Amino acid sequence: MKVVFKLVGVLAVVIIGYLAFFIDGYGKKIEFNGTDVYYTELVSEAEAQKLGTYLVSSEFADGNEKSVQLSKRDSVYLFRMVVMDGVTKDSTNDITFMAMAWTLSANVFDNAPVELEACDNTFETLRVYK
Repeated sequence: MKVVFKLVGVLAVVIIGYLAFFIDGYGKKIEFNGTDVYYTELVSEAEAQKLGTYLVSSEFADGNEKSVQLSKRDSVYLFRMVVMDGVTKDSTNDITFMAMAWTLSANVFDNAPVELEACDNTFETLRVYK
């Protein structure tokens, strides 16, 4: 009977770990020079790798801690980026974020549409830039 309880305990830990990893919505993670790139099951690991490589070459991934997430809705790539409090309320950042979405489209995603979602530290969307 003790063996059964141990087995159930091990299975519970495995299941909880799996759920914590996938249910949180962040997806799998790859690290690029201090930048965590999470990607959902809606995009491939190769797409996430291509994004991360570009973030390093463009010096976005500069060794400072950052978190982004790559996902997709229909044919639109969603580049979700954790931003500091208040950044989305400052309209002077609008052009920068829109330009970043365009640059990612052109340099990473073969001109497919990209929406940049500015997010809080739990990837809740604060504002969308197209």
